[in-house]
Amino acid sequence: MDQSELVEKVAQELGIPITQSHRLLKATLREIRELLRAGHAVTIPHLGTFDTATYAEHRGYRPASHDFAIFPKRRVPVFRTGTVLREEVYDIESDEAGAPT
Repeated sequence: MDQSELVEKVAQELGIPITQSHRLLKATLREIRELLRAGHAVTIPHLGTFDTATYAEHRGYRPASHDFAIFPKRRVPVFRTGTVLREEVYDIESDEAGAPT
């Protein structure tokens, strides 16, 4: 599923125009990015938590140049799935047992 299909499904579910659904999705994602940029975590119940992890400056191997380099301190986005999502998605055995053969 790509963004346009998601926008269409949300519009159908809420009974709103596709343009309004698209604006809603863009605004939500923009706000999550801004909060992460400011250092805040964003938790969406039953889905998970968007957060950031900070990596200290460290020395590491750079394969392209076959040499070692100093990698600067950096902050990267991370996502931790919520319990409900994890249980629903990763429960493969129940899906296989109920699937028609």
